[in-house]
Amino acid sequence: MRAFFVSVFLLVFPLSAVASDPGSRGEVPGGYYLAAAPDDWDGKTPLALVVYFHGWNSSPEATFRNRAMVNGVTSRNALFVAPFAERGYWRQIGEGRAEPGRDEAAFIRAVLKDVHSRWPVDEKRTLASGFSRGASTVWNIACYMGGAFRGYAPIAGGFWRSNPETCPSGPVNLRHIHGLADGVVAFEEVGIYNSMAITDGIDILAGLNGVSGESRPVESGDRRLDCERWDKSRSRRVLELCLHEGGHSIPAEWVAHGLDWLDALPDG
Repeated sequence: MRAFFVSVFLLVFPLSAVASDPGSRGEVPGGYYLAAAPDDWDGKTPLALVVYFHGWNSSPEATFRNRAMVNGVTSRNALFVAPFAERGYWRQIGEGRAEPGRDEAAFIRAVLKDVHSRWPVDEKRTLASGFSRGASTVWNIACYMGGAFRGYAPIAGGFWRSNPETCPSGPVNLRHIHGLADGVVAFEEVGIYNSMAITDGIDILAGLNGVSGESRPVESGDRRLDCERWDKSRSRRVLELCLHEGGHSIPAEWVAHGLDWLDALPDG
């Protein structure tokens, strides 16, 4: 199992031997982001967009050292974008839940506006993904900025400190991946850093999506994952939960697999 996973330590402190590409830098109010387009892009064809929110105390530069993650996305005719978390820490967003510091919703909107001004984006293929605290940010965006992306693919992180009473953005397409042995962000209980149970977040979104009936098992294309899907809903949005036996970790390819999942969703 260990051979398949990139440890949280390596994500925060990548090995210097890993090849590095600084990417294209974009400056926006509140910070910056790095971006990479496919090497063979013709400069005109609309690109899918994957915005990846890094984990605690990591950075866009550290993310770009993980070439397998970046290349996995760009090889799918997609633009890979990695925004910067101020002091390595993403704040909560939402009325009554926002934390002191940078207004993350305003920063994310600024990043998206700048990205759209520089690259043609295929609006049917836009995905927010992230790891750990970055995954918590993805849940927050889905809840409070749901129209920003067509789909959401958080990995090993959910709501922090408290669950929202409701999500004003309404129904969303979301696929969550989590390790049953995660000792940092617990799956079914409050974690050591006051993360909320992932199952509670799933229940909130199921209600918003208007889910009817039980989930059904689905193939993920990855033998490490055991996935179930709720796709019978009034909203026609899809909710998916994929579990593995590992801990707080993220194989590089799972971000690109999130885009594959998005591409396979029905229209709506």
